[in-house]
Amino acid sequence: CEQTQLDGWTHRNDIVFIGWKQPREGWFNLNCDGAHKSSVHLSGCGGLLCDSNDICVSSFAQKIGSCDALRAKM
Repeated sequence: CEQTQLDGWTHRNDIVFIGWKQPREGWFNLNCDGAHKSSVHLSGCGGLLCDSNDICVSSFAQKIGSCDALRAKM
């Protein structure tokens, strides 16, 4: 990852409702996220793989060095 600086922040007041929807039988949900802490120049990511019964079948978490939060989420 390389570190980038974003300029020209835009403030928005949109409300977005986010929720979990159970997948169909035989399907899985993969939920991932990432974060960056600039004070220590560290980024990380993690995720959960859940089946159609909402049972976690696998997970991961990893330090990924230093990059912006958007790249950590990818």
